[in-house]
Amino acid sequence: MRLLNSICAVAAIAAAAVVAAPEAQAQRGRNNQATTVVVIDYQRVLAESALGRDIQARLQAVRTEISAEAQTLQPEQQAIEAESQRLQAGTRNMTPEQIRNNTTWGPQYQALAQRLEAFQRRGQGLQGDLECTQAIALRDFDTTISPVVRRVMEERGAGVALDSRNVQLTLPTFDVTNVVIQQLDQNAATRTANVTRRPVAECAALMQQQQQAPAPAAQ
Repeated sequence: MRLLNSICAVAAIAAAAVVAAPEAQAQRGRNNQATTVVVIDYQRVLAESALGRDIQARLQAVRTEISAEAQTLQPEQQAIEAESQRLQAGTRNMTPEQIRNNTTWGPQYQALAQRLEAFQRRGQGLQGDLECTQAIALRDFDTTISPVVRRVMEERGAGVALDSRNVQLTLPTFDVTNVVIQQLDQNAATRTANVTRRPVAECAALMQQQQQAPAPAAQ
């Protein structure tokens, strides 16, 4: 089973934010460096901040746990492959219709199909648990850093924060990545994360709730 090895590619999507801060206008003009836009490298924040490193370490522990469970499925996979080869050898000269109608081979093929379906469902569940855990961890990461980003924006008199991956060119003055990392690291409350394994069913339920939620009323 292919397991994801890095979450940085997803982090830019999960963490990118455009945050309005009208009250920040009062902060503008300091040292002639006040801006209306700041740029943040969210991948760097995730990779270099204490919070980001803690999230990645905890996710790695979840990967290791899921990988160990996936290893326990190998004997069943080998048994399914062996049974499939046996059935194919025994019905080599039979048509699919003859196999279905045969009272010996037909039920055996049906049993194998059910066994294979259960095996695949288990493997997909493990992969789904990993992806759900990562998605929720990144959502919580975004929730944690958003107040810090907003505060930095207010300090710079900015009304918009952009992900550096979506910006073609920027001056160093506009990049506040280091400032965000420093402020995260200086606060004990934003240095660690609570990352635990989350079942894929949890993410499915969240998606269903979002789809069923009423659209905001037009102003």
